[in-house]
Amino acid sequence: MFGTILNSWALFSGFGLIMIAHALQGTLLNINAVVYNFSDFEIGYAFTGYFIGYLFSSIKCPQLIKNVGHIRVFAAFASLGSIAILLHWVILHPIAWLLFRMITGFSFAAIYIVCESWLNDRADNQTRGQLIGFYMIVLYFSNSAGVMLVNLGTTTEAHLYILTSLLISVALVPILLTKKPAPEFTTPKFLSLKDLYTKSPMAFVGSFAIGMVYSALFGLIAVFGAKIGLSVFQISILVFVNTIVGAACQYPIGKISDKFDRRSILLVLNLIAIISLVLAFFLGSISFYILLLFVGIHSGVSLPYYAVVISHMNDFLEREEIVSGSSTLTLVNALGMVTGPLLASIFMAYFGAYGWFVYMIVIYSLVAPYNYARMRVGRTSDIYQDNTPSMMVPRTTSPLGMQLAMEQVINKIEEEESTT
Repeated sequence: MFGTILNSWALFSGFGLIMIAHALQGTLLNINAVVYNFSDFEIGYAFTGYFIGYLFSSIKCPQLIKNVGHIRVFAAFASLGSIAILLHWVILHPIAWLLFRMITGFSFAAIYIVCESWLNDRADNQTRGQLIGFYMIVLYFSNSAGVMLVNLGTTTEAHLYILTSLLISVALVPILLTKKPAPEFTTPKFLSLKDLYTKSPMAFVGSFAIGMVYSALFGLIAVFGAKIGLSVFQISILVFVNTIVGAACQYPIGKISDKFDRRSILLVLNLIAIISLVLAFFLGSISFYILLLFVGIHSGVSLPYYAVVISHMNDFLEREEIVSGSSTLTLVNALGMVTGPLLASIFMAYFGAYGWFVYMIVIYSLVAPYNYARMRVGRTSDIYQDNTPSMMVPRTTSPLGMQLAMEQVINKIEEEESTT
């Protein structure tokens, strides 16, 4: 494995720098949107732009990569992303920020697709799982480091914008100088939305709903912190905890879900999320540490939720459908993300900053009864011992990255079958 990682140093270093810049700019723009007195509605539609761009890129970029190649796409969209962050400082208007965030979302999704498809090409059945694990370590470590960089300067001055742009630009260097040939590329296969819902209604609804939560959770967390008067350092700690706790909980919750009815696991996660958010709403203003506690608890159940949804979907698909189904589920998740910031901002306008919690409580409360209803129908309990293996999946994964993860799931199924 170490040899494969060393051979992919350019990919991992470039991706790591991109993710540091991604985390820094998200926190920076969240804080400054409040500082510049954007209204709640303006913040909502401006930050929805990222997820609109992400959705369209997930659909269009695979064909673009196939036409012009990985390195050209990476270079082009890293350059666009580097320019877009600087434009946020030059033009301080929510409509302009909407456009810039769309460019950023499109660019970053393209970068994810390049990196994940390149990683898939480097992996084989023996190293795929380890490479995915290392990829996730780079992703979460880089995200955490990027969040803390917001403390290096005054958010309204140009320095942090320039730093973000520099990080994205420097990420180009190792990728463009690599001697390794770019991989052959095939566009992802998609199961139709209707077929996916027919095969696994809970996975379809759960993926869409958690997308609505994720975009509000990660897209507006620093906005929430700024609105309640937290310092820049406190906001960075809040975002850091929200990222790290959720990442740490993915593996153990995924393993638990392998042993039980995943719909019951989803319901438990859903209920814990509601309780933690209700407590954060009523008690979070007492102390910053109490707020951190409940945000951390929510993160610990919300980030693994998507991975359990994916595994639940796989339980209902034929093996040859798993890869195409996972790609479609990624798009369902992205569709949910598009709606999150705008709807959450409406709740924040009506309930104040803590309306951010109310929005997520409403989403979970709508899903829970549906989840319970799905538990009343379908497979009997004795079939759950045949659950497909769970797989840790980053919330930012593209359709290509999802295919990479699902190929690892298929390998695990084949290994288990060969030993029985």
